[in-house]
Amino acid sequence: MYEIHQLLWEIRRDPGVKRAYQTDPDAVLDSYGIEGEYRQWMKDLDFKALYERGINPYLLYFCAIQLQVDRAKYYAQIRGETQR
Repeated sequence: MYEIHQLLWEIRRDPGVKRAYQTDPDAVLDSYGIEGEYRQWMKDLDFKALYERGINPYLLYFCAIQLQVDRAKYYAQIRGETQR
């Protein structure tokens, strides 16, 4: 879990990591050693699944902002709602 928290923090803090993640998420996920379900949830930007598994909500929220996820969609996803 430390690795995913570190990645979320770095996406927020370091524009280079953010760009690299947007360009080639697999390479970034490899470099942080993120595998399995967490890897897929990060690739899908499934913030609800990450939140439900104990990922820090502060880091999730600010990562979503950096990745330009619409706030309304982010909140709907966290609440388990579908957006039209």
